[in-house]
Amino acid sequence: MRQTTRALALFLLLLGACARGQGGPAAGGERVENPALGVAIASLPPRFRVIRAGGDRIELEGTSGRGAGRVVIAAGPPETGGINLVEAVRTQKGAFEAMPGGSYLGNRELATPIGTAFTARARYQADGREVEETKVFAIHPQGDRLLTVSYVYPAGGDSQERVQQLLLLIGEIEGLAPSPS
Repeated sequence: MRQTTRALALFLLLLGACARGQGGPAAGGERVENPALGVAIASLPPRFRVIRAGGDRIELEGTSGRGAGRVVIAAGPPETGGINLVEAVRTQKGAFEAMPGGSYLGNRELATPIGTAFTARARYQADGREVEETKVFAIHPQGDRLLTVSYVYPAGGDSQERVQQLLLLIGEIEGLAPSPS
């Protein structure tokens, strides 16, 4: 089962990259750029809409039959000496388990167009309701920062659909050339 899930995730990421083609957005999706963050979404997948694409993040709303969720794409500060994605997942596991009602649901390794990435997924209580969060950790396309993509949505029976939406989104992330300072 785990290999099937991993194969499906890889297929969805490759499908998104192929749909985008060389150097341009896929037909039908809006291109979302954030030069300050240094990333773009080549073609915004269906079921997402832009809330904010400026400053230190890109925020999206994701919809499904069970209600809206929120995606935040952000990057940490520049780091020297390399970025340890496995350690980032371990740290996130502890943070998830420390949340009210926190239950860690596992992680996956992904092959994405911007390189290797890892997920961490959990359920916890927030604002009086149970939510699920899937967080993706990758090395920023510029190579010196941790890139995180967090999707928080109501916990329910559509987790697989939400994770598939997130994987399609990850497949559309690309780096932007650093802006001259």
